[in-house]
Amino acid sequence: MITIHVSPAQGLIVTGTTPELRHLLGRQEGGRQEGGLGLLWSDRIVHNGQRGAWYEPHSRDQHPSRHQARVREIADALRAVGHQVAIDVTGQTRSVAAAEADLYERADTRAGAYRGFAANAQARAEEHRAAAQAATAGYPPGQPILLGHPSQRRHENAIERNHAHTRKAIAESDRAQYWRTRAKAAEHLQQHRRNPRATMRRIERLETDLRRVQRRLSGEAHPRLVERDGQAVLNEQGRPLVQWQPATGSYRDQLLHEQTLILEKIGYWKDLIAKAEADGVKVWGPDDFTVGDFVLYLGTWYEVLRVNTKSLTVPTGPLEPGRQMVRQADNVDRFGQPSTSTGRLPYHEAQDRMSPAEAAQQFPPAESTT
Repeated sequence: MITIHVSPAQGLIVTGTTPELRHLLGRQEGGRQEGGLGLLWSDRIVHNGQRGAWYEPHSRDQHPSRHQARVREIADALRAVGHQVAIDVTGQTRSVAAAEADLYERADTRAGAYRGFAANAQARAEEHRAAAQAATAGYPPGQPILLGHPSQRRHENAIERNHAHTRKAIAESDRAQYWRTRAKAAEHLQQHRRNPRATMRRIERLETDLRRVQRRLSGEAHPRLVERDGQAVLNEQGRPLVQWQPATGSYRDQLLHEQTLILEKIGYWKDLIAKAEADGVKVWGPDDFTVGDFVLYLGTWYEVLRVNTKSLTVPTGPLEPGRQMVRQADNVDRFGQPSTSTGRLPYHEAQDRMSPAEAAQQFPPAESTT
């Protein structure tokens, strides 16, 4: 019996089968094959004590109703070739901490595999370098080809073999460097994701996603014109009157699940920021700045023109190499003319703060570069 399991915790997986069904369930390199369903096989999936299952990529942490059409497609394809199919839908979820731990574990596994790929590629590169040297070992360096001599063709073949192996050695070295870079990125995934600045950016994105979901739940994202006798009803200002259409049915269930997950993620990452602050990491915010202060960003100090809820307003413009301070009074455009252009600097990009008195002492206005 083949069973299609659907839950937020495990996503969409198919158990009771083997990798040999790839002609039906799998996909070829580069996309879905003719007649294939585009699933992937993994030996890491364990369900009810059995290891190995087909899975739908990126299907975890989603409400089961999102996969209804996909489940029908897979079930119909299996039944069409004579397989018995059962469908198991549950609401089992996993915590944000568990999802992060799983992400880091898979990154460690990838890093180990990538290091192996890099070592193999480097070994092949060394083999080709050795073969390149051996191909011309019988000829002194700089030895010209003796045209018309019995050794001419042998010498030309040796040079061709040397060039062929050298090109392969370079290609394998590049491949080894590629896999070393991938391995390094996988090794530093946890460090990057838990970096306070990256975490603050993630929280902002999550809060944006939360507002989007809430607008869809309330119906604000789906307004409908109010009509009477086929005509749009106008409000007191003479504008068309609109009515929100709150989400209903399975769509509402999906949004509620997404809202719960986003709130859990926001709470998880905010706790991480709180722990970082307790450990002495400075997380900048509106209370840390006043108008006239200076904020450090990528090696340059910018005058704070306005303190906003989520960002600082600072002067902008082309920077000369080595310029260390930008005041609005001496800010210029790309033509060297006085400029009043400004930009927003999010708090998570701030690196340090300097008071006006400290700035005047360290960077006197008369000595600032214009």
